[in-house]
Amino acid sequence: MGQYTGDMLVAVYPFTRQSEGEEVVIGRTDTAVFLVLPSDAVELLDYLADGKTVAQVQSLYQEKYDEVPDIEELLDFLERKGFVHPLKKDEVAQTDVAMNAAFVSSFEKPTQLRFHFANFPRSLAQRLFSRPVLISCGVLIGLALLAIALQPSIVPGWGAHFFQKNLTLMRLVLIAMSYLVLFLHEMAHLIAARAVGVSSRMGISNRLWILVAETDMTGVWAVPRNQRYLPFIAGPLLDAVSASVLTLLLFAHSHAWLVLPPVIFLLSRAMLLTYLLGLLWQCYFFVRTDFYYVIANFFRCKSLMKDTEVYLRNQLARFIRSVGKVNQSHIPAFERRVIRIYAILWLVGRIAAFGILIFISIPLMWHYYLAVFGVLSAGYYASPYAFIDALLMLLLVFTPRGIGFWLWIRSFRIAKR
Repeated sequence: MGQYTGDMLVAVYPFTRQSEGEEVVIGRTDTAVFLVLPSDAVELLDYLADGKTVAQVQSLYQEKYDEVPDIEELLDFLERKGFVHPLKKDEVAQTDVAMNAAFVSSFEKPTQLRFHFANFPRSLAQRLFSRPVLISCGVLIGLALLAIALQPSIVPGWGAHFFQKNLTLMRLVLIAMSYLVLFLHEMAHLIAARAVGVSSRMGISNRLWILVAETDMTGVWAVPRNQRYLPFIAGPLLDAVSASVLTLLLFAHSHAWLVLPPVIFLLSRAMLLTYLLGLLWQCYFFVRTDFYYVIANFFRCKSLMKDTEVYLRNQLARFIRSVGKVNQSHIPAFERRVIRIYAILWLVGRIAAFGILIFISIPLMWHYYLAVFGVLSAGYYASPYAFIDALLMLLLVFTPRGIGFWLWIRSFRIAKR
């Protein structure tokens, strides 16, 4: 890290800023690094960006706030995050051209993130999520809810995912369609983010031990708070619209307004159940789902999940002295009240999730494993159809679960480091 002495000039990388009350979210959209700083700390950066030395900046701050800032610690932190860099004596010159050259050379090709579909036209993205389109989506969802109110039986139960005929083929088709739904869900996030000028990228992650696809929209913190909601809810909105279309098709089929072929009817019910379960998953606010981010943004919580976990750790420290306590007095009072309420939801949700894992998911997966292992051990020639069916079960069901558990356990090791 650089030694920020009094007569040193500091290169400041151009950053975005969004005011959040008494704090400011600054960010680099090229590296997707965003930080929350007090407004007076951002003032220090502005002074440095204007070409003032560290000593001059300290003097200006002291004159305004009647205290000397710990600017070296701040700059060391910002240097690690890629926002500042000390200029060496041979880089400093009197002309603006020389200063600009020194600035560019000081950062030496910062690590760039590769965004997916970065060339997707923003104008098209804005049309896809325009006001008329959103109103039409609302009308469609309203009609589907009316159909369910008139005929609740069109909502499928768990049996919609069980096929009595062509079991393996139908399961493969359903899994393939589910992956397509997942891709379109993430694409909706990406396109909505593009509509507000934010580039995003898709990836694979985990929520607890569950493997999920996700769209990294870190750059959304560079736009005003009221523009963040659409990128957050775009995925669930597409799911709700798709579920509404299927609901209306099944409603029309039940009234003989149109006749769906048997296979299409079964797949429609199965996909509707998939969509509904997906929307239910988004309501699991105790993990970072799409709706979690909506709540965090609404209450202006910059790090609701992490702050809640620290808060619960502090509560534990009251009873176990070996647990270190972390000072959270810097968090605004209103945000601390939100954290206390969210902590209850976090605890109840995690307890319920672990209960389902221990008493339902693990026993069910173990019985499936024994059945699959028994078939595979018997060999292909004992029963070719059963062997292929068991192999597909192993690849399509156990593999994603195994990856999810591996990522979950790996996250503990990373956090510990």
